[in-house]
Amino acid sequence: MDDMQRTGLKTMTDVRAAIDDVDRRIVPLLLERLSYIEAAGHIKQDRSRVRDEARIQDVLEKVTATAESHSGNSKYITEVYEFLIEYSITHEFTVFDANS
Repeated sequence: MDDMQRTGLKTMTDVRAAIDDVDRRIVPLLLERLSYIEAAGHIKQDRSRVRDEARIQDVLEKVTATAESHSGNSKYITEVYEFLIEYSITHEFTVFDANS
């Protein structure tokens, strides 16, 4: 959000409405991401490949760089993604095991 957008926020009702709008846009993207995690759980042939440390590092580096390119709080984004990745790995194991 740039300064012009923030200046339109005069009340907590305005701020909460803006947050709700962002959430309505983020949730479908998170669900789309989870569907790709599920696809990976169906595609991978070896359970030991579900957790991929190199891929985890790659994702964290990319999201950190994206946050920095937007002059954002990269620590916040990294911590959110660390949780997201761990949840995704757990979910992928569940999908993988269900297919075995």
